[in-house]
Amino acid sequence: MTSVSFLRPSALMACLALGAGSAFAADAGSPAGPSPVVEESIFDEARFEVAASLGSNSDFEKGVFLIPSLFFDPLHSEGREGFDKFLHPRFFLSASISTADESSQIMAGASWKFPVAGPTFIDIGFGGALSNGSLDEYGGRGPGIGSHLLFHEYIAFGVDLDDSWSITATVRHSSNAELASPNSGLTYGGLGIAKNF
Repeated sequence: MTSVSFLRPSALMACLALGAGSAFAADAGSPAGPSPVVEESIFDEARFEVAASLGSNSDFEKGVFLIPSLFFDPLHSEGREGFDKFLHPRFFLSASISTADESSQIMAGASWKFPVAGPTFIDIGFGGALSNGSLDEYGGRGPGIGSHLLFHEYIAFGVDLDDSWSITATVRHSSNAELASPNSGLTYGGLGIAKNF
């Protein structure tokens, strides 16, 4: 009786040890599961600028303009060079919000960001704009722009502070390219901060 009671726990321990060893061997031999997929953000950069009118005389607009922008890079522009980069632009969507009841705009188009030296870069963009500005010279909301649909371009000079943040100085211009009359342009200069994703 004593030998039987002694063998039962021993047999149980042996079975458990063999089972654990088999399970460990099975885990070691099985291929690892798929690694988690890291999803890329649909946004490449978010930028916020504070700008003022650079217009002269009747083209000048009072107050401050707040300009938030989102940049998208579905064509993977970063790292490309030369003509290949030209064929793979980023895309931007921006708004220019007047704080003094002057012209406000929504702008969109393509942009190209080029490294210059060290942490510095140039960012240029071309596209279109939709403005609520006055169509004639005496409308009261900004200079007479002749058309609510405008061409838009900008150039920004920037410095990367680190991998995530940068600062920019930007000049922007919107006009109808003499396709309508009058053609007083909307021109702004501003400073911005950007978060890169």
